[in-house]
Amino acid sequence: MSNLLGMMWTGVSGLNAAQTGISVTGNNIANMKTENYSKQTVELVTKKPQYTYNGAIGKGVDVQSIRREYDDLLAKSVRNSNSNYQYYNSMSTTLKNAMLYFNELESGSGLGDALKDYFNAWQDLSNSAPDETSESLTKRTVLVEAADTLAIKIRDGYQYLEDARTQCDTNIQTEVDAINEITTQLAQLNKEIVSAEAMGQPANELRDMRDGLLDDLAEKTQISTYLREDGSVSVYMNGQTLVDNGTAHILFTEKDPENGNHLKIMWKTDNPNSKPIDMTSFMKGGVIAAQLEVRDNQLKQYQTDLDEMAKKVIEETNRIHATGVGLDKATEYTGKTQVINPEYPLNSTEGGLPYEVKSGSFDINISTPTGKTDDEGNEIYDTKKITIQVNASDTLKTVLEKINQQGANYVNASINLDNTVTIKAASGSYIAFGEDTSDFLMATGMNSFFSGSSAKDISIEASVKENPRLIAASEFGAEGDNTNALKIAQLQTTSFSTTKGDVTFSAFYGYFIGEMSSAKSQADTFTTTTEMSYSELSTQLMSIRGVSEEEEEVNLVLYQRMYEANSRYINVIDEMLNTLINSLGSAGR
Repeated sequence: MSNLLGMMWTGVSGLNAAQTGISVTGNNIANMKTENYSKQTVELVTKKPQYTYNGAIGKGVDVQSIRREYDDLLAKSVRNSNSNYQYYNSMSTTLKNAMLYFNELESGSGLGDALKDYFNAWQDLSNSAPDETSESLTKRTVLVEAADTLAIKIRDGYQYLEDARTQCDTNIQTEVDAINEITTQLAQLNKEIVSAEAMGQPANELRDMRDGLLDDLAEKTQISTYLREDGSVSVYMNGQTLVDNGTAHILFTEKDPENGNHLKIMWKTDNPNSKPIDMTSFMKGGVIAAQLEVRDNQLKQYQTDLDEMAKKVIEETNRIHATGVGLDKATEYTGKTQVINPEYPLNSTEGGLPYEVKSGSFDINISTPTGKTDDEGNEIYDTKKITIQVNASDTLKTVLEKINQQGANYVNASINLDNTVTIKAASGSYIAFGEDTSDFLMATGMNSFFSGSSAKDISIEASVKENPRLIAASEFGAEGDNTNALKIAQLQTTSFSTTKGDVTFSAFYGYFIGEMSSAKSQADTFTTTTEMSYSELSTQLMSIRGVSEEEEEVNLVLYQRMYEANSRYINVIDEMLNTLINSLGSAGR
């Protein structure tokens, strides 16, 4: 049978087990509100019995381990779900900020209203009294203001989107820096966990810290993990290793010249001979992938759309304006478009024109003085029209040669030092342009209303802004003739071939706003659904790892009772020993 000392140690094992249980329970209670803490449970096992002639006699209890309540498989699902949620939430937030500029809710505040005001100003001018009246001059000033407002709103809108893309870069850089900090900490924790568990010590708190970092990492980019037998965890991002045992591989950013110097994300091992790998197009899930998606797809597409609309406004307005006449007679016109090389075809890259020149012709009207006056003493002019044929294969130089040949002593065309074109009437004469089926005048920037060629640089022509009398509202120059203004006003209801189909300017802008709203709405929807999924999975995991106050109170009472019962048991054994030693064996006293 078991001896009394052995029986004593049985009770001591119970005391130790109860004490450990109370200590672990107290630690659970203390960490009820601690982030990333996982509940710990004492695992008790029966000691191997002592085998005697009377049978196997128990020797007490052992604390086998202090188990950390956690589900690694469920945790991986939580992280993937969180990556998806953070992806759509980040996308939704960024799109919301990008849309703030294009606010069409408040009347008169948006770009759409500026577009309407611009065409309405042309309509008002076309309905005005003869050109020299104060009413007409006032309407010219209003038109300049409306055109200037439109150009400013387009430029500011484009810059606002570019600033939003730059903010995405800032967010990406912040997240990349955070990833490197996290992976460095993970590598260090791997070392500490492996070292502690190799010596038989539980590393529950260290594992909690590591899993918390993995959760943080999953918010930034989608990751996969592999738990090794030694207790370390390897972390992968889209096939590339971020953490392997005690080593962390860093990410870094570089400016990408092919994407407007926006940031690209690079990965590299610590081997100095290895080449960096561009991970930008492989990023999935998390904040970084969302910022890349918004920056390089949505926002970039909005800029492209805004560019298309601005270019169309410039092109269609200037095409008509170039063939009109203002209040002041012109002796020469200088184009605003610079070509790279005037000896290359007009539509070639080297030719440098921003708009296509078609095979067609344009008219130059030259008014020369006759030396006679009318009854009111005004000088009488003869008007000569020359028609210049243009072929798509022409160069700027050959077109100017045609002008000089046909213009003879009436007009001269020349190429300036900056490779712009000047067409000048003979001394005392005036020139104006007529019908142009080749778009040569518009492409070279002759008698333009707008300058620039995109949303980035659209602006009202400086000379027109300074002198509204130069607005070519008239088609022929006759008093009260505002036919050209009417043609431009009618552009508002004219459909053009665009990437959105054959649509008007207003419809195009409507599609533009609709696409932004749709993308934001879709991101909001996915944010809601992924948040629900993440919340449900997180709740499941918390039901496993979370500390329950009621459960811990029950455990506390049970371990307390266990301690008290084992104490009474030891007291009994102590009394038995006392009887054996002090009350028996009195013979010989």
